[in-house]
Amino acid sequence: MFSSLLLQHGALIISLIVFIAVFSIIVLEWFDKTVAAMAGGIFLILSRVITFDQAVEAVNFEIIALLGAMMIIVQIAQESGLFTLVNFKLAKYSRGNPFLIFLFFTLVTAFASAFLDNVTTILIVAPLTISLVRGMGYNPFPFLIAEIMLSNIGGALTLVGDPPNVLVGTAVGLSFNSFIVNLSIPIFIIIVVTLLLFYIIRWADLKPIRHHLPKLFLSNVLLQKIQYEHQKTPLDKMYMIKVTTVLVLTVLGFLFQFALHLPIASIALTGAFVLMLVVHKRIHAHHIFSSIEWPTLGFFAGLFVIVSGLEHTGVLEMIAASIVQLTSNFNVLLLLILWSAGLFSMVIDNIPFVTVMIPILANVKVHFSADPHVELLWWALILGAALGGNGTMIGASANVIGVDIARKNGVDITFWGYFKYSFPLTLVALAICSAYLLIRANYF
Repeated sequence: MFSSLLLQHGALIISLIVFIAVFSIIVLEWFDKTVAAMAGGIFLILSRVITFDQAVEAVNFEIIALLGAMMIIVQIAQESGLFTLVNFKLAKYSRGNPFLIFLFFTLVTAFASAFLDNVTTILIVAPLTISLVRGMGYNPFPFLIAEIMLSNIGGALTLVGDPPNVLVGTAVGLSFNSFIVNLSIPIFIIIVVTLLLFYIIRWADLKPIRHHLPKLFLSNVLLQKIQYEHQKTPLDKMYMIKVTTVLVLTVLGFLFQFALHLPIASIALTGAFVLMLVVHKRIHAHHIFSSIEWPTLGFFAGLFVIVSGLEHTGVLEMIAASIVQLTSNFNVLLLLILWSAGLFSMVIDNIPFVTVMIPILANVKVHFSADPHVELLWWALILGAALGGNGTMIGASANVIGVDIARKNGVDITFWGYFKYSFPLTLVALAICSAYLLIRANYF
């Protein structure tokens, strides 16, 4: 028994060391994050912290398949000329005003992420943004950071917007409408405050140009350039209609996922392969598959295995249990759940953390059953897990995907470059949620 206990503690220590080591490498950018994550996962298998079968089970293949399928769809849509057309229209109607472009893309991202997976939204919006903003002569950096953050904020609003929402909603029996009723106020306030702070912080990049004659002149020149490039680019309307139709049907499939009783990855894969059939005479399958960001998928696989090490050795359960045992005061407990979920979601995948927290909170809820606001415990967990993911570059899948798309297109977003904007804004968002939960618990 002593030897098994020793082995258990040894596995726990190894899993923590591996996690800290990989996270440090990612933060300090010593070498590629994909290599670090996959090496950490392999080391956990070799050191027998988890078995190979457990490592395979830990990889969320639904997310991997969804990402791969959406990368195919976006690549085909891009090569069909659809994004060129959309950029031309946006440039024309915004008249090159950076603030209008910023406002349009961020609000569309937030709204779309409430009804689609936020990773899907970023995969569609980010390439569009880079193409348009670069074409207008602006720096895509603040636009992309804001879109990534708004995708996570918008995703918190509905049952289908973020995986932790689905986990809690299905486990507890929360309806689609209950998410909107309970979360619309804090999410709306956070969106407004985040956009306002971004506008203040990046004023030089986002301020209107109507009174700045040199920028106005340059903007008009670039608009004419975009118009010229659009006119000289041959567009096959029927071909574009086919691609757009499949893309719209795929998005509708996401919206009606629960009615269809199909995993979201199945819908995405169907859309991807239907598109490949539509374009097989124009675009070779080898070219399409080469557009998939395989290192990004490898990074996620490695990260899933590393977090699985923390889960199998009981680290996550110890953390979750210690949080809820700290106090018997309901107000304090609400804040503990919100902030712990937020802070842990900055550095680990929030799905296993939320999975562990659900049964623990269900037991805690029994002790506060007399409190009429006991359901707020679930909303605290949901808000913390969803919004906390904004805190770091690896806090949410949308962050990783957005940063990788940026780097692929020559926009360098480092860990610290992202962190200096995301962390303080995430703290502000969690503070707004704290005020909302306490007001609900004590006055309504």
